Amino acid sequence: MYISPQESHYISVLAGQGELFMLSASVKNLAIRESVQPGDILIGCKDDFQQTAAHIAAKSGQKESIEKLAELLDTDEKKKIYFNMANRFSGDRPTHTAMRHGYFDVLQALVRHGADPTAKNRFGDAVVDYIGDYEPEDVQRVVDDYKARMVVAGAR
Repeated sequence: MYISPQESHYISVLAGQGELFMLSASVKNLAIRESVQPGDILIGCKDDFQQTAAHIAAKSGQKESIEKLAELLDTDEKKKIYFNMANRFSGDRPTHTAMRHGYFDVLQALVRHGADPTAKNRFGDAVVDYIGDYEPEDVQRVVDDYKARMVVAGAR
């Protein structure tokens, strides 16, 4: 599979701008061209800093783009992989990016689709370290709910 840097950039721009129809069409067209699933295209699309379209959408507060990306990722396993990808410089995941830029609703969407809010970046920071204008209890509740889901999933 080959996705050019320009194609990866275009997908990230569409996600960051909330262009949902074009985002979906572009990913699906690349999937057809490469004879793979749309989720495989998304997992393969990263910029020079290893940022995904999810990082760019999180940075721009595009919750709807996160939802569209989750829809294009056809399995829970792919969602978990994709929404937990770290960038090359700081090791930030999309969850870090969302909280760093003040988008709590994006954090919630990411976690709902498999992102790990307890993951630490290269500096040892987790999302609770980027609370910003939000109540610490709200962010902690997202983390606690995630941990509880993981315990239940592990018990199955």
